[in-house]
Amino acid sequence: MKRLIYIFFLLASATLFARDFIRNAEPAILEVHYTRTEVYDTLFRDSLQYKDEMMLRIGKNKSMFCNSKRFFQDSLLIANPDAYWGMMYAEMDKGNPNVFATLDGHHKSFLYKDYSANQVIEDDFFDMTPWRYREEWEKPDWEITGETKNVLGYECYRAETDYRGRKWIAWFTPEFPVQEGPWKLCGLPGLILEAYDSARNYVFEGCGLMQKGIGDVGICMKRKNDDYIEVTRDKFFNNWWKYKHSNFGAKIRAAFGVGPTPTPEDDKPRKINYDKEETDYPHNL
Repeated sequence: MKRLIYIFFLLASATLFARDFIRNAEPAILEVHYTRTEVYDTLFRDSLQYKDEMMLRIGKNKSMFCNSKRFFQDSLLIANPDAYWGMMYAEMDKGNPNVFATLDGHHKSFLYKDYSANQVIEDDFFDMTPWRYREEWEKPDWEITGETKNVLGYECYRAETDYRGRKWIAWFTPEFPVQEGPWKLCGLPGLILEAYDSARNYVFEGCGLMQKGIGDVGICMKRKNDDYIEVTRDKFFNNWWKYKHSNFGAKIRAAFGVGPTPTPEDDKPRKINYDKEETDYPHNL
């Protein structure tokens, strides 16, 4: 409960900053919060996990899905850059090796759906570069089973799909007749409140709903449009794959004085034992 109160405080504060932050805005009609758990190494799945508090904000014609911390920090950066960088430098002065994850959260992706244009836009920041791609909105093809369970006090129905390289299980409630859910999971006759892949490498657990005092939904603009490097979806994810196989992150932390001194080993490709939610893209090094 304390965590939920903290999240809602962050989002309420961010709404005050968001006037110049959300573009193509329209009023939101529903906001859902999820805990996103990501297994960061499938060989050590019980110990190497990241948890992020995520928000799904839904309007009549669009939706957005992002890290609650990132939404707050990015809107603060637009409204008051001095306050934003003051927080960053304060954490660096503490010697925090994970300063950006502490303040912005681990998961940095921002996902935007435009219903009328049938388009999905995703942006992310990795390899010291702001990346973006656009694609036609490809909805999962679900099979609804007869199982039910209670999530957040709502009766939910189980559905399954094979979507972009993984098998997904979702629990949705018709009590909210919107065909939305966390990440790209959508297209069911009701709101998805819980979802996970069959290996439980990615889990989305609903933890709260808001229907009043939400604010706007649209494209969050931490940067100008021309600051993003826009590529194809395959290029976007393959660039991420290459980046994760490098030790570039360790070098950057060392450059800020909050990590180990780079060694020749940092120049060698490293193996990673995890992948994105979607895996059907070129895995080329």
